[in-house]
Amino acid sequence: MGWSSKAEYTKVDYQVHTFLSHDGRATMLEHCARAMALGLDEIGFTEHKDFDPNDPVVEYFDYDLFMDDIAYVRDLFRGRLRIRAGVEIDYQQWFEPDVRVWLSQYPFDYVLGCVHYVDARMIMTEEYVERFPTAREAYTRYYEEVLHSVESGLIDIVGHLEYAKRRGVPRFGAFDPQPYRDLLFMLFDLMVEKGTVLEINTAGLRQDARDFYPCRQTLAWYYERGGRLITFGSDAHHPDELAHYLLDAVRMAWDIGFREVAVFEGRQMSLLPLCKGRK
Repeated sequence: MGWSSKAEYTKVDYQVHTFLSHDGRATMLEHCARAMALGLDEIGFTEHKDFDPNDPVVEYFDYDLFMDDIAYVRDLFRGRLRIRAGVEIDYQQWFEPDVRVWLSQYPFDYVLGCVHYVDARMIMTEEYVERFPTAREAYTRYYEEVLHSVESGLIDIVGHLEYAKRRGVPRFGAFDPQPYRDLLFMLFDLMVEKGTVLEINTAGLRQDARDFYPCRQTLAWYYERGGRLITFGSDAHHPDELAHYLLDAVRMAWDIGFREVAVFEGRQMSLLPLCKGRK
């Protein structure tokens, strides 16, 4: 079944940030109003939660304030927009016990696991590349940390896989996933075993990577290894970025073979049809 210009598709954006993240530039109300204008079915707010004690924003996230805002917009948009309370965990293996304790105390609809640092070094910074000087070393170490995040069993969704190429492309040149194929197969086999969802993140298309996170080839490998669980995220920090390139992401997923999109409530996953009325 090929793509039809008349196809209706499930409109989900599961990575959205507000002023409750240190780098957010909008309120939940502003994002929800934009979501309604775009015809989204479901939106998930995923404020940053950091655990590195040396990070200046480590205590920035306020769970109670976050849930107050969630309750407010859910009441305001009841029956018109499904609103989920997620969190973006900045994962590093060395503070995994802290993440485990924190998540046991604060309930969410879903947990998005993202790797921004490795060994307390921000990916692809001068300090990081000094430790891992070649593209092969730099990307491999990143993928290994993503693998650990899935092994932990703490997360529901792998967020912005291949995020390392955001700064890796300007530093090392065009990104090719082929050298990391075996490592990615290990990751995908584990994700399939654990039922972990893969996010198709569109933020890279407006960043230096100029590509999806992950790229089409990597997404096709995930499907090849039996991966069928996907969701979508724009990584919007402002309403203008909400659902950015969502249609392109859905088309890519459909062309590869995906037919459902994963959504969550209370850490329980359900699947919605990716597209309806197809021929």
